[in-house]
Amino acid sequence: MQRVTLTPDAALTDADLDHLTRSTFVRQIEFHRTIDSTNRRALQLARELEHGGSLDGPLLVLAESQTDGRGRGTNRWWARPGALTFTLLIDSHLPQRRLPQASLTVGLAVCEAIEEFHPRSDMQLKWPNDVFCRQRKLSGILIELPLSNPRLLAIGIGININNSLRDAPEELQATATALCDVAGHTFDLTEVLTGVLNRLQYRLECIGRHDDELRTKWRERCLLTNRDVQVDLGTRKVAGRCRGIDDDGALVIETPAGLEPCFAGSVTLF
Repeated sequence: MQRVTLTPDAALTDADLDHLTRSTFVRQIEFHRTIDSTNRRALQLARELEHGGSLDGPLLVLAESQTDGRGRGTNRWWARPGALTFTLLIDSHLPQRRLPQASLTVGLAVCEAIEEFHPRSDMQLKWPNDVFCRQRKLSGILIELPLSNPRLLAIGIGININNSLRDAPEELQATATALCDVAGHTFDLTEVLTGVLNRLQYRLECIGRHDDELRTKWRERCLLTNRDVQVDLGTRKVAGRCRGIDDDGALVIETPAGLEPCFAGSVTLF
């Protein structure tokens, strides 16, 4: 059964939401004009499901804007109306060790979906969870396993679509971009979201099939390959030449001591 929840301040139309549930694998939608964080809300819903509830198909928490969008660690996601900011809550039973693969696969799905709308966008993956367009950040991904309900997976995605970076803080204008700035025109957000969700469904199914094509696609789009980087692992830092992404989704760094796989961390380019 389809369930759409429109909060009192919602701006999206019933027709838009109905299109999403008819045209994608999403079966439940909760839409907010403004919310602090779609990931935070999805985790709250996961906690509620722990007490006797069930997830009747993928659930989408969608917001027109976020006031406290979250990234990795203490990072925050800047967005204004015109961006796509959403979290998909799905049944997955994905173990923690496979989260690097999941982040890369979600990023790949975003790359492929955006290229359907603007083929010359030069989409790449910046390990572990960013999507770049023409060497600038277009999208960020935050995947979390709810501690209260680990059979679920919360996939948070922010994509700059119609929120021109001309309005962004000055420090972001040099490092980020929006699809409207790249293409020179705006896009239908519902259509773009439909494309992203459909591509995401396909690529998540590839994880379940252990599809070797995923690994090839990660490597082809890796922004960091053959570049000098430093990976902050929290307890220490690894510096050297990036040699790509291995089969487990780890970033492989060539150091004086040899090759070292990094499964999580923050990357700085030299």
